[in-house]
Amino acid sequence: MDRRTAKQDKGTGFVRAAAERAAALISAVAVMLLMLCVSYLPEEGVMAVTAAIGPAAMGPAPSPTPKPTADPNVFIRLADVDSDVSPEVLVTLTRLTRGDRIKLKGTEPKILVYHTHDTEAYRMTPGNEYEPSGDYRTEDDRFNVYAVGEELCRILREEYGIIAVHAPEKHEKPLITSAYSRSLETMLEYKRRYPSIEMFIDLHRDGVPETGYETDYVTVDGLECARMMFVVGTGKSGKSSQYGPEPSTDAELAAPDFESNYTLAAELTESLLGINERFMRNIRVKAGKYNQQVSGKCLLIEVGHNANTLEQAKNSMKYLARAIAELEK
Repeated sequence: MDRRTAKQDKGTGFVRAAAERAAALISAVAVMLLMLCVSYLPEEGVMAVTAAIGPAAMGPAPSPTPKPTADPNVFIRLADVDSDVSPEVLVTLTRLTRGDRIKLKGTEPKILVYHTHDTEAYRMTPGNEYEPSGDYRTEDDRFNVYAVGEELCRILREEYGIIAVHAPEKHEKPLITSAYSRSLETMLEYKRRYPSIEMFIDLHRDGVPETGYETDYVTVDGLECARMMFVVGTGKSGKSSQYGPEPSTDAELAAPDFESNYTLAAELTESLLGINERFMRNIRVKAGKYNQQVSGKCLLIEVGHNANTLEQAKNSMKYLARAIAELEK
């Protein structure tokens, strides 16, 4: 998911993202630390902390309920939270438990891989030159994120017996700011066509400045692999993304099950960190929806960035596919 605007001003998206993260750290760190403590308190302690923070931040005090089993050291430590995500969401993230196993093998499609930003491409290398359609973008599917998604689907099918459908639909035109509205239509059409689909994966690549990030990769089993990151939308802003138009249809107005989506992203992140401690960047929790209202098993994944190579991005799919397959165990 490129952070640049539709005009694709160089560096603007990166600066905005950096500013958002700085603001998030300043505004959220105190609440996050407090909520980590909350998860170990008895119910009366939770209510006392909630009251101390105040109704403006937290809303009404909760009614006493049994405290769920939680492991915040597994989940909350994996997250970078944007500044416009509410403290209430942070409380929820500290108290999540692991999700149920997912049945992915079988004779019917179980995973849909698609691309909201379909022309996102990588740094050119000898043998991987392409005709640009913008900064680090190309409509040639042999060299953009579509090729990475194709590799993921191939490995899932051939090595793990998981039928993954790869959607070829294009979503960026006529305006990239409304791309999520069109990719939502694609998701709903494939869900109608294949009711067996369990998981939806929107595969992107991230954006960084043009220099200084060429060595930002990990080496696993002798392979250079692009680092990855999941984005989880809480839906609290009501919009598909920070650039998207206001929602209008029932499908756009629906709220995502961000708890379930986050739990899935966290489990995959933890699995991949077990392969290499730098393989994954922290999960990015944002206020938009990113079409994650379609299912409780929606993933938006950034596979590397524009300073990575296509080969590095493809190499990472070997390990992402393995982590996905292990969800069934």
